[in-house]
Amino acid sequence: MFRGPLKFLIPLSLCCAAVTSCGGRGSIVGGTPPSGTAPVVLAMTDTPPTNVSILAAEVTLTGATLNPGNVSLLSTATTVELRRLQTDIAYLGTTNVNPGNYTSLTLTFANPSLTIENDTGSVIGTCRISDICTMPPTSVANLSTTIILPTLVTSANTGAGLLVDVNLENLLSAGLGADFRGGTTVSEFTPASTGSPLVGAEDVVGQVMSIDAAHNTFSFQNATGQFSLLVDSTTTFFQFPSNICTTSTFTCLHANQILSVDISFRSDGTPVARNVVFEDSDNSDAEVEGIVTGTTLGSQQFTIVTLAESAAITGLKIGDAATVNFSVSLPTVFDVDFTHADATQISTGGFSFVPLTSPTDLFVGQQVQIRRNPSSTGLIISADRVRLRSSRITATVQTIASPTIFLTNLPFIFSGHAITPIQAQTFLPTIFSENSNAINISFIPVSGVVSVRGPLFNVGGTRTLVATKVVLKP
Repeated sequence: MFRGPLKFLIPLSLCCAAVTSCGGRGSIVGGTPPSGTAPVVLAMTDTPPTNVSILAAEVTLTGATLNPGNVSLLSTATTVELRRLQTDIAYLGTTNVNPGNYTSLTLTFANPSLTIENDTGSVIGTCRISDICTMPPTSVANLSTTIILPTLVTSANTGAGLLVDVNLENLLSAGLGADFRGGTTVSEFTPASTGSPLVGAEDVVGQVMSIDAAHNTFSFQNATGQFSLLVDSTTTFFQFPSNICTTSTFTCLHANQILSVDISFRSDGTPVARNVVFEDSDNSDAEVEGIVTGTTLGSQQFTIVTLAESAAITGLKIGDAATVNFSVSLPTVFDVDFTHADATQISTGGFSFVPLTSPTDLFVGQQVQIRRNPSSTGLIISADRVRLRSSRITATVQTIASPTIFLTNLPFIFSGHAITPIQAQTFLPTIFSENSNAINISFIPVSGVVSVRGPLFNVGGTRTLVATKVVLKP
């Protein structure tokens, strides 16, 4: 189950662009907004019934319009996978608007889709007991909603921001019906200032399409969008091989690389590649990220629900259930991705992820990235590499023995598979936040609800998450 908000970000830097860690299409470059306009940033950040695990939740945002003036903040429809946004924020775009006082934002959604594991003991819609199914909500109400903005005043060449919060707990009914008016709120922020999202959009995986050295920007694309990011003095580069990157500068970037990028915003709403993590030197094999839903390691196989793709893959959509085959004889590489809290590395030394020799290291609920061999077909993936990435879990705080947070009331994807308890191990660099404000572990209350992010390991039978981020829910 999910509890708490999923947020996406609309910088009103008001110059037009779009993308998120989950979807979108648009273009943004560095530079000053046209004289006399005000920049606005748009962004986005997420309970279903008992014994239902929401494995993926997608919706398309087809319109975001400021009034008065009927000012569109989207250049094109944007698809967002909401599950990821338990801890992360999705960047939707920056648009230049005329200075003025804006009183409302109208949001229009389309094509909501859920991928669920049904362990309720009864059929939900067309989803049979114990099945994993992709389906629309059982009913949908209010795909368009207008939200009053009490204080949005824009001035020339000064950025503003809107953070759209789609709360699955309020959005979904006990019967998996959806009401977007009841589940959506909007808050305002000023880019690059106190109260703005701590790290903007995070962990966006895609491939470099082109390099513009004259403007220090690069074009970046994944399965759902293409956009441009600025590299400046705040950009940090991680994990680039020494043979292609002798110094951590713009020259590290080359066409066809696969990267994971965190995005921050300048005060004028310009998106900046804040942290750039090297994943692969070329895009000959697409990267598929998903949540593990079952393992049959004796058959060298496990199943996932797909959550992200570095490039569009024929026959495999986000939200699809897929089977992953790996090899012991070759063997398939298993490793752990670079783990960081903003620009600071967190060590995963001492935590094991070697399923070829320790099969219990791979288990239901982990999030992994598969380097997909071109021999793969549709929902059957042949893995050249399996990389452990960050899981995102929303649960109740049972107790705290700093620096460890012990979690209970876990999502059914864990408790339904006899995985309990989970503990979140925090570190000095771990990001703690509440309503986009920085806090520390002492602010986390017992019995409070948190969303945690980080790679998830099996440590002597206890599931331990190496926490890069902890978000305290309202």
